[in-house]
Amino acid sequence: MKRSVIIAPLALLLASPMYHVQAFGKAVSIPLQRSFNRNNNILTTRRQARARLSQNSKQMMQLAPDVDFDEDTHDVEPDFGQVRLTDATDTYYYGVISVGTPSQNFTVTFDTGSANMWIPGVRCTSKACLQHNRYDHELSSTYQPLNGQFAIQYGTGEVRGFTSQDTVRVGGITIKDQPFAETISEDEVFELPDTEFDGLFGLAFKSLASGGLVPPMSKMIEEALVDEPVFAFALSQGHRSFGELLLGGYNELHYKGDLRWMRVIRSKYWQVSMEGIWYGDGKFNLLSLSKDQDVSKMPLDLIVASETDAIPTDTWHQEKADEAKEKARIKARKKAKEGDYDMDLDEKRRHPPKDASPKIKKLLPTQSNDAPETSAIMDTGTSFLLGDPNSIKLISRIIGADFRTGDMSCAHLSDLKSFWISLGGFKFEIAPEHYVYRDPVKKTCSSAWVPSYDSPFWVLGDSFLRAYYAVFDMKEKKIGLAPINMPLRHF
Repeated sequence: MKRSVIIAPLALLLASPMYHVQAFGKAVSIPLQRSFNRNNNILTTRRQARARLSQNSKQMMQLAPDVDFDEDTHDVEPDFGQVRLTDATDTYYYGVISVGTPSQNFTVTFDTGSANMWIPGVRCTSKACLQHNRYDHELSSTYQPLNGQFAIQYGTGEVRGFTSQDTVRVGGITIKDQPFAETISEDEVFELPDTEFDGLFGLAFKSLASGGLVPPMSKMIEEALVDEPVFAFALSQGHRSFGELLLGGYNELHYKGDLRWMRVIRSKYWQVSMEGIWYGDGKFNLLSLSKDQDVSKMPLDLIVASETDAIPTDTWHQEKADEAKEKARIKARKKAKEGDYDMDLDEKRRHPPKDASPKIKKLLPTQSNDAPETSAIMDTGTSFLLGDPNSIKLISRIIGADFRTGDMSCAHLSDLKSFWISLGGFKFEIAPEHYVYRDPVKKTCSSAWVPSYDSPFWVLGDSFLRAYYAVFDMKEKKIGLAPINMPLRHF
């Protein structure tokens, strides 16, 4: 089975070609409609849901007595635009914005993996554009031309167009003179039924934006349209449901416990350090194993062994350890010889001379402010979990998935354990219900772990983010995650 993945611009470029409140500050909510739900009447759905709720809804939902609750609309914290969540096929999310005066409405995917905003232009005659809403700037009294060229290359195609400026409305916020791109051509990856949204609304840092265009969230912050330079995602899971993007704050009702804050290591993507991956209570870091060992030959019982398990005593493990040690010693001696030093690097690390030259000191273990060897970006525009092929191959062996296609049996899902991913010094759980994609139509299962052959970092998409309430702080350059808590998930 071929995996179809909706991925942000960079992630599309990097992926294998085989895979296609308490709220703080002034906050607004945007319902993120999921795929296969394009023609669903949102207002009708909400009215039906409210009709099914009893008069004592607040008590039924077990909300705290001091929580603001609207008995007429059954909204929690309505002053902050709280929206009930639902979901569809667990591959991508989109919401509604309007552009121009009078307003022209578009569905866009809100993407933390890119920084630009683009929508189809009326001059675009590609099949993808003709299937979606198109922006006609001649109908808008607030339109201004910017006359710049725009293009983003994807792994399976590209979009091209030109830059414009107009009034953009999102979640009740009006952004005047917002720069964006009108497309004049879009490749088939954006055609229906695979892509139901019209365009893209980037939420990464300004330094990532193409053509020097100011991203919408950056403009909101610069013009004080939101009190806090923060936005937050609550992504739902389940057919035909809604999630929420909160601009200008975050909702404490949507998560359990405390937010764990991680420093962004480069203010371009929402990129954090990644220290490792563990399966269940296993003792081995899978990232380290996949780098240091031939994972195709390593015994599976050793890979998943826990601290309390008896470690296999076969000679294979000892031989591999000795072989790796000898390779490291030969490599160190070669480096030392090239530098004309009188002892090998292994010895120098154990006994560094007091008068070590700058070159020697550079080779010694030191604390560094540079980006770590392995990192990951939080990307709401990517469906699954993209990582280096060796690690994905190892993970696929563990869960019984085909490495190339992701196909796996649905019969033994109850036997699978959670993975634990260490990010920014914290371990986060990702359960089988999140890393195994279950197609609601075909009734098949596939792994959400996808190999990416050229990526400089891991890409943690919706499969990971659905498990957590995610808060993105643009001023402090940090991300907060806490287990998601959806008291209004089921109507």
